[in-house]
Amino acid sequence: MEEIRVSTEKPGLEGWLAGGLAWAIPGAGHFYQGQPVRGLLLGGSVLAMYVIGWLLGGHLYGLHNVAETGFLAYVFGFCDLGTGLLYLASLLGNIAVTDNARLATSEYGDRFLMVAGLLNYLSMLDAFDIAVRRKK
Repeated sequence: MEEIRVSTEKPGLEGWLAGGLAWAIPGAGHFYQGQPVRGLLLGGSVLAMYVIGWLLGGHLYGLHNVAETGFLAYVFGFCDLGTGLLYLASLLGNIAVTDNARLATSEYGDRFLMVAGLLNYLSMLDAFDIAVRRKK
């Protein structure tokens, strides 16, 4: 069983940089710390889920469609925002921003996109924990 160490030190710039990189580009925080296998696995998983969600007809939530969804658009948008630059590039490129309700798989696609963001948040926290030496 792995021992959990609790530190009273404040995390330095290294932890925030690793976490920020992991958010912006899935897997980059682990690459930055010299863990390319973990970075490829996590980044590849996030990217695969994102692409599958897009191919299933999913769409991204956020401030652009609050009127149609209501408060849940903020919650769903927060999940989608976890994919970092993929989310921002999709919004700027007008990719996966319209609801494809005519497709039977569009709701599944929405969930794949959300879970990709949530998985990247976990990846970001993992990179942060490794950088501040809470985890190996």
